[in-house]
Amino acid sequence: MKKFMSIVLVLIAATQAFASETELKSEIEKLKQQNESILSQLKTLGEKPKSPMSDVVVGGYGEIIYNAYSNDSSRSQMDVRRFVLSVTKTFNERLSFNGEMEWEHAVTSASDPGEAAIEQAYINYQLAPDLNLKAGLFLMPFGILNESHEPPVFYGVERNEVETRIIPSTWREGGVSVAGTAAENFDWSAGLVTGFDVAKFDDASEPLGSIHQELAEAKARDLSVFATLNYKVPGLLLGAAVFTGNSTQGNADFNADSTLPDFAGIDGRLMLADVHARIQRNGWDLQALVAKGTNADADRINQVLLSYNTATAGNRPFVASEFYGWLVQAAFTFNLSGETTLSPFARIEEYDTQSVMPAGFAASDANRDHVFTGGVSLKPHAQVVVKTDYQNYNDDSTRNRFNLGLGYMF
Repeated sequence: MKKFMSIVLVLIAATQAFASETELKSEIEKLKQQNESILSQLKTLGEKPKSPMSDVVVGGYGEIIYNAYSNDSSRSQMDVRRFVLSVTKTFNERLSFNGEMEWEHAVTSASDPGEAAIEQAYINYQLAPDLNLKAGLFLMPFGILNESHEPPVFYGVERNEVETRIIPSTWREGGVSVAGTAAENFDWSAGLVTGFDVAKFDDASEPLGSIHQELAEAKARDLSVFATLNYKVPGLLLGAAVFTGNSTQGNADFNADSTLPDFAGIDGRLMLADVHARIQRNGWDLQALVAKGTNADADRINQVLLSYNTATAGNRPFVASEFYGWLVQAAFTFNLSGETTLSPFARIEEYDTQSVMPAGFAASDANRDHVFTGGVSLKPHAQVVVKTDYQNYNDDSTRNRFNLGLGYMF
């Protein structure tokens, strides 16, 4: 009996010990959970609330230009040519917004020459590491300057004539595009975008610049397509681009002030193509570009414009069947001290905005020229430049001028 009682007492003691250990473990677990909760709360309290401006990058560029004409000093002027602010918002690792606002000529009003415009406003979505989808208002991937037009990036105070008159930089359209890598070192892009409106044509010296819609209530009955292909390796760029679309937009409008000519049944198929190359090695920067445009229905469009108001027909510019331009440029960069560099350059270019006219319509000599530009760019910093150059127009010497410019980007 005593032996039995001893066994019972031992079992009771063991049970109590086990219960105490279990309770202890339970208490420890509770304390552990409470500690983790407290640490989590402290971490949350220590974190700053995320700002709606997080992942927003602000940038911009601008230029102030002085032109001194050699043969007529009364034309000399100084101008805040451009002031641009850009903003990029990254929503996540795939989705972002990009926008730019541009002001030209310092003052914008009904009686001033200034202009305010949205240069870009688009959403970019990364479909894959080497594939992007873009939608909105964006720059067209043509030539060398159109997508890289910040003053410290290009040579010369003024943008070159070919990428102003033939490729209407800064050229942007609204629509969608995809861009990616076709193979090693090959980049491509293609898109469906708005096009030109030939009813706005009023300047033969810039055949596309005068009918560029800039997505300002752009007529879009007929959309256009483009495609580009570039081969890139360090120090070398070879590329080509093509754009095509109808330019009449089924338009019965020529201007907002009168009964308008009817372009019904005329497509005005317009095409622009360019081929460009750039070599950057051992301080040298060599560039070459050829661009050509055509309008398949220039004759029919001009007949409509001619019949619109015969009284002013002699003073009206007419659409060319073909227009073209080319340039070659060489620059060399010297490193002076620290970040400061000096880059002398020379450029030769030729353009003709009425190289082929429809039968019965004459071209104007004022719309073609051979231009030599030589000058130097001084950069105290990679994003700041002081430029000076002289431009000689072979066919129209009244345009010869000395230029001085200050440019920046950030």
